[in-house]
Amino acid sequence: MDQAELYIDALEVECKRLQQQHIEGASLKPRIAAWGVVKAGKSSLLNMLSGHIQQEYFATGAVRTTRINQQLELEHYVLVDTPGLGIDQSDSRQAMEGLEIADIVLFVHAPPGELDEEQVNLLLKLRDVHGDALEQRLVFVFSLLDLDQDGAMAQVRERIEGQVLRCLGFQPTCFEVSSRRYQRGVELSREGMQAKSGIPGLALHLDQMSSEMAPSLAAARQQRLVERREELSAALDQAIEQEQVQIQKLCAPYARTATAFIELMSSVQSSFSAKTAEIRTAREKLNSL
Repeated sequence: MDQAELYIDALEVECKRLQQQHIEGASLKPRIAAWGVVKAGKSSLLNMLSGHIQQEYFATGAVRTTRINQQLELEHYVLVDTPGLGIDQSDSRQAMEGLEIADIVLFVHAPPGELDEEQVNLLLKLRDVHGDALEQRLVFVFSLLDLDQDGAMAQVRERIEGQVLRCLGFQPTCFEVSSRRYQRGVELSREGMQAKSGIPGLALHLDQMSSEMAPSLAAARQQRLVERREELSAALDQAIEQEQVQIQKLCAPYARTATAFIELMSSVQSSFSAKTAEIRTAREKLNSL
């Protein structure tokens, strides 16, 4: 199977996935997807937001544990845990599917350090998928706040906010969180520790975003589906056109040979007809003797 066939097959898979997204879009609760590279703290964050303090719902571990998109429906919204990007191609495809169905995106970044080239490219993918609406849908989350040493997080955050502004053209709402600090605060019943974890503030912000988004959610999803459908249709038309051009190129030598053969046969037939006419004339003369 050549590259063109593989590309067309991939587009057909995208079409089927789009149909499935249309079916799954019937729920009017916003879908909030945690998105980012491997081990950024996405699953831990979603466990805290969903109240799974002691018994986690989204699996965590020392190695990557999220390999497929996993959803959990809550009262006001649906949380979507996506595989970490940048390690496995299959994981990345799953994460992209999670991004496409998301109404709100939590871009989770774990310090230390600024955004690397891969994460900048991820931001550009976010912009490609959500377009101008991204400014209302993106929340940037700095995870692992408990690892902050000597206030270094503030400097890192300032540099990253500059990167995001240059990349996207706007500054998203940002939160610094510590899932570990929040979990410890719940276990010890210390509200101050919970508040300093940043989790309650993020949860409140997501509730507000979900409430504001609810009236226009169905229309926004439908618009995204229409735009994606038009993109796929254009891509399919272009792929088919390119395939037809390739077929014409492959057939051209045979077509030229066939044309030459037809011309030869036409010449032979004309010559044969002329000879036949001469023979008939000669026979008529012979018969007249």
